[in-house]
Amino acid sequence: MNNKLLAGIVVVIVVIAAVAVWQFLPSAPAPESIKIGLVAPYQIPVGQDMDRAARMAVDEINDAGGIYVSSLGTSLPIELVIADTENANPEVAVTAVTRAVIQDQVDLLIGGFSSGATLADQVVAIENRVPFIITGASSHLVTRRGPQANYGGLPEGHALRIDDAEGMSYMFHYCTTTAHYSRTVAYFFAEAMKPLLDSEYEFDASRPLRLAVMYRDDAYGQGVWGDTKRFVEDDNLPIEIVAEKNYPIDTQTFQAELTAIKATNPDAVYVVDFTTNSATIYRQGQSDVGLNSVYIAVECCEEPEFYAALGIWGDNQLLESKFASYAGPPFYLEMMNTYVADYQDIYNTVPGMMGADTYDAFYIAKDAIERAGTLDKSAVRDAIETTNMDQMLIITESGKMEFSTEAETYHEIAPFTFVEQLFYDEQIGETRPLVIWPETAPGVGTIKQTDFILPDNYEPGPP
Repeated sequence: MNNKLLAGIVVVIVVIAAVAVWQFLPSAPAPESIKIGLVAPYQIPVGQDMDRAARMAVDEINDAGGIYVSSLGTSLPIELVIADTENANPEVAVTAVTRAVIQDQVDLLIGGFSSGATLADQVVAIENRVPFIITGASSHLVTRRGPQANYGGLPEGHALRIDDAEGMSYMFHYCTTTAHYSRTVAYFFAEAMKPLLDSEYEFDASRPLRLAVMYRDDAYGQGVWGDTKRFVEDDNLPIEIVAEKNYPIDTQTFQAELTAIKATNPDAVYVVDFTTNSATIYRQGQSDVGLNSVYIAVECCEEPEFYAALGIWGDNQLLESKFASYAGPPFYLEMMNTYVADYQDIYNTVPGMMGADTYDAFYIAKDAIERAGTLDKSAVRDAIETTNMDQMLIITESGKMEFSTEAETYHEIAPFTFVEQLFYDEQIGETRPLVIWPETAPGVGTIKQTDFILPDNYEPGPP
């Protein structure tokens, strides 16, 4: 027999045998659910708020039939996988996310709280190509530390730089960055508080507002400090930063820092910390140190525990926010009203801001998977990048939930933020907020609820 013919027959037999064996091999089982990991610190109030909001979204989506995956020809329910970072400790966070990615094999991650913890645990998702919608870390580096965003300005050799461009493309930031709320705070002081001081105390218009910045010494606090200073300098705002005090993240008493700040005679104090410490600083500054100023904290404190801890020491003080569940109508989107009422019915408490971000992110995930038509992680990543949904709980500058692909704002949203003033209610023993600045929000209209006033015991800096 011709050798070539014999070789051809052998090849055909091998192919037929291989096909026959393949037909009898067990195929990979079809998924029974879509596994979404919730990365949250369950030992602190914001993590519990994130968990409640996540469960609300999951129940709503599952009760409505789940998420349709066209490549499978069926709808699948969401299976919530918990990645508990405890108190947002970076080491614990890495372990929790590693378990969710490697052991539980999640299809997608949502959450993250604390910039330090998220910068650590997101590396697991980057290396394993798992889409991560980050809803609770304000450092812009969580999406900008790679090549797409020129490493966020980090110098070559910096420990936080990520050279893996593909891995970084799986990171998305559905959260306010330190730049977003620092801009709001700085411009509020320049456009609203300074004119009021000039009028009330007959200050010369050339006198700058005297600002003190007090912040926890981590990526979050350092980011706020850097962005605040940048806005003041680059935008030539009529503000003089008279004090800058940082402190270790485990600090619990702040009299020393507050005493040093008082010596600089500020007009206002920008407090950059989480819920418990921010409330403590407001209280110790006034009751222990006698620093009778205007205090402003940022939106991660928009939680019921902050109002409970402040008590009377929050009266006429300020909070930057983007979701004001206590302020209520008239500025709410219809979706916000429904969410707040449903949340209270289910959990018998008021929702916080961190949960609102998390809730929206589950609907972003649903939309992306349905448009991708598959659970393939790279396809889901591509779909998240092209998200263009109407705003839900978080007001945005465009009225849409969408992620930037520009280097300066890589994979970030453009949230709209505002300032609230807190007013003490003797009957409940807590403060309640009203929006004081700015007047309007895109896609919403008027949001201002009252005028800004100075606290009764307020003491400005020198003329």
